[in-house]
Parts: sequence; structure tokens; C-alpha cells
Amino acid sequence: MIPFKTDTEISSYLIFPRFLISMDLSNDAKVLYALLLDRAGISKKKGYIETDGTIRLYFTVEDAKAKLRRQVTTRAFHELESCGLIFRRKQGLGRPAVITLNLPANERRGAND
Repeated sequence: MIPFKTDTEISSYLIFPRFLISMDLSNDAKVLYALLLDRAGISKKKGYIETDGTIRLYFTVEDAKAKLRRQVTTRAFHELESCGLIFRRKQGLGRPAVITLNLPANERRGAND
């Protein structure tokens, strides 16, 4: 371990939205949302945009298990779906679901904010 100092650079990090802290979700679901938010940024850069302007992202249960190193990811996905933070649209034929991220209404900011 090395001490964290003013000149210490952090190689990579996740954005963790403050609204998640007060939500009645498991920590696994909160970290999964942060991972999905990170993936949404990558999808946006790659141009995975739906016709209505939403960002299309793909993140399978297997991807989540590998990133979280946990087996409870199916439950975490269900938690996020049931509270409306994500919507998964199945594609069938073994293809991954298309995931749309949502924000709580009180967290949404306009383009000029």
C-alpha cells in the first residue's frame, strides 16, 4: 500500500451518484448501477444511441458477475428494474438485452444546468 497524497494519480474510478446512497437498494445493486452508468458513457462515445436519444447499452448478467465477483447479480438487476432505474428489453435468440438507464425525476438536470 502507498499513502494517498496530493500528487497521487488515480488510474480509474466509477461515478457513484449521490441519490443511490439514500435508496433502499442492496449495495450490490448500487455498485451495479455505477457500473452500468460507466458502460453508458462508453456506449455514448461509441454512438450507441436510440432514435429517441436514449443511450443503448449491453451488460449481461455474466458481465456483471465478472465485474462484481459476486453471484447475486441477477437479484441486483431485478432490484434496479423494480425501482425503475433500469429497463431491460430482451432481444431473443441468445442476444443480450438492451438496457436503458433511468434517473430519478428529481435528479434530472437540464442542458443548461
